[in-house]
Amino acid sequence: MAHYQAISADDYEKIEREIPNQIKYLEAEKTKLVKKVTKEKTSTWNHYRQLKSTHGELQKLFQEKNIPFEAIDEPKLITKDVVQFGQQIDALYDQLKVALHQQGSLTPEQKEIQERLSAGASLLSVEAWSKDIPKELNRQQKFEQTLKELYVDDVSQDKIQEFLQKANELNQSDAHYTMQLDSLILEAATFHKEQLELRTVKQELSEALQQLKGLNQELTVIIKWESLLTSDNTENIEEATKKAKQLYEQLSETIIVETRRAAIKKALTKAGYEVNDSMETAWVENGRLVVKKAENSLYGVEFMSPKNLSRIQARVVADEDRSQERSQSLDKHQEEIWCDDFTEIREILESEDLSIRIEKAHAIGTIPIKEVKLDNRFFRQSQSIKKKKTL
Repeated sequence: MAHYQAISADDYEKIEREIPNQIKYLEAEKTKLVKKVTKEKTSTWNHYRQLKSTHGELQKLFQEKNIPFEAIDEPKLITKDVVQFGQQIDALYDQLKVALHQQGSLTPEQKEIQERLSAGASLLSVEAWSKDIPKELNRQQKFEQTLKELYVDDVSQDKIQEFLQKANELNQSDAHYTMQLDSLILEAATFHKEQLELRTVKQELSEALQQLKGLNQELTVIIKWESLLTSDNTENIEEATKKAKQLYEQLSETIIVETRRAAIKKALTKAGYEVNDSMETAWVENGRLVVKKAENSLYGVEFMSPKNLSRIQARVVADEDRSQERSQSLDKHQEEIWCDDFTEIREILESEDLSIRIEKAHAIGTIPIKEVKLDNRFFRQSQSIKKKKTL
C-alpha cells in the first residue's frame, strides 16, 4: 500500500493511459500465438495421419502378397516428433518394393499403389482406390476433420486413439457401414463439443476462485470448489461458479463497507468525536449513528446511511432533554463548528483514498436543528466562539 501511495498523480495518469494499450497489445499477441500454434498442430496432425494411413496400406499389401514384415508400433501420443515413425514407414516401403520386384513384374494396380505411395497421396483405405464412392470418402474426410479438431484443441489423445480404433474396426463392405461411420462422426463431434464446454466452465470456475483468493479471506469452501476442476460434471461446476461469484460480490461489498466504516470512524475520532462499540453496532443494524464530543454534550452529529454506506446524510442534532439550554445563536455556532469539523474529516478521508462528493448542502441556519436523545454521561462545558463560516 505504501508503494502505491508514494506514486505521484502524474504517474497514475500515465498508468491509466498506458494500461488499456498494453491490454490491447497483449490480446493481439495472444491471438497471433493461438493462430501459430493451431497451424503447427494442424500440420503435425496431417503428417501423422498420412503416416498412419500409409502404414495401414503397406500392412495390407504385405499381407495380400504373403510377404513377412516386422510390425511397427504406432505412437500413442501425437507430437511434433514423428520423425522416427516416418523413418520406419520409409523402411517398410523400401522392403515392400524389394519384395515385389523379387516376385516379378508389378500388376497395373500395384503400379498405381506404388505411384500413390511414392507421391505421398495416402487415403484412409486401399479399397477406396479402386472404387468410386464419393459419399463414403466425404464421410471419411469429415471423420478426419473431426479428429483433427480434437487434436488441435488439445482434447484427450487417448480418446482420439479410441475413435481411430473404432473406425479401423468398421467393415466397409458391411451394409450398415455408412450408418456406423455417421454414428462415429456424431459421437466424436459430440465429445469435442462437450469437452470444449467443460473446458470453458472450468476456466470460469478457476477465474472465480482466483478472485475469491484475492480477498485474502479464510474460506474452506474454496478447497471444495477447487476439487471440481478435476471433475467432468459440467452442471456441478457451473453451480459452483455461480456460488463463487455471488460469494465474491457479497464479500467484496462487505469489505468495502467495513473499510468505509473504519475510515469514517477513524476520521471522526481524530476530529474529536467518540464512537464506541455499541454505537457501531447500532450503525450497522439501523443505518444511523449519532456522535458527539466529550466537551460538548448538548449537541452532536447524526449520520444516516444505507447499509453499503454509498451515501451519507450528516446533520447537527441537539439533546431533546436540554432544549432550555439552547439558543438560536448557539445552534448557529454549533453548525459553524461542524463545518470546520467536516472539512477536517474530509481531508482525513481523502488521505485514506476515500473521496467525498457533496450532492446537497444547506446553508447555516436555514434548517432547524433536529432534537434527538443524546447520551448524558458527558457534562456541558463552556464553548469558545469560532469565526463564522458557511458550508
